[in-house]
Amino acid sequence: MRRAALWLLCSFAFWGCKAMPETSKYEVGDYVVYKYYGSYRPEPVILTEKILSKAGNKLEILVEWKSGKESRSWKQFVTDTPFNRKNNVIDKLVKIENGKEIELPNKDNLDVFKLYEGTYLMPQRSPSLVKEEKTTVAIGKDSYPCRTRVYKTKVLGSHTEMTVTDSEEFKWTHVSSSYKVSKGGLIYAAEVLDHGNRK
Repeated sequence: MRRAALWLLCSFAFWGCKAMPETSKYEVGDYVVYKYYGSYRPEPVILTEKILSKAGNKLEILVEWKSGKESRSWKQFVTDTPFNRKNNVIDKLVKIENGKEIELPNKDNLDVFKLYEGTYLMPQRSPSLVKEEKTTVAIGKDSYPCRTRVYKTKVLGSHTEMTVTDSEEFKWTHVSSSYKVSKGGLIYAAEVLDHGNRK
């Protein structure tokens, strides 16, 4: 189910895997903070992504992952094109340890999967679309027109309803996601805590 997990991770990560103009819409200082929580893990994960530099459509992104007493950070160097977003292509992946930068091989995106651990779940079957609707969602002080899709799938041995909300007008695309069991128990959720520009 690695392909399904890649699709899910791609929907959570900064580019959202959708067709966009060749010129990157991101600017230096742009950032987003996501929270991941639910019964799938004992402590929530706080993930911050920030654009450190931009040269044309080439971006340097700092990612900071925190959960309880654990933390890690790394940089992703990407060329922001529709093909690369669709295929989750990372030009270079660098882990930061004790102030030192260590480049990782990231063969088949295995290293980036490990770094993002805790921000996604691997479905046990491919999601099946149940319905799709237009919604309006408040993110901070602003409201955005969104697309909300509901799927049926299976995760952690339970049949679940997966809900994904995204917006073409929200710079980071992904707004929220969740897995819930039929009786309403929350297994997993992701939501935006903060976003903006800090140079």
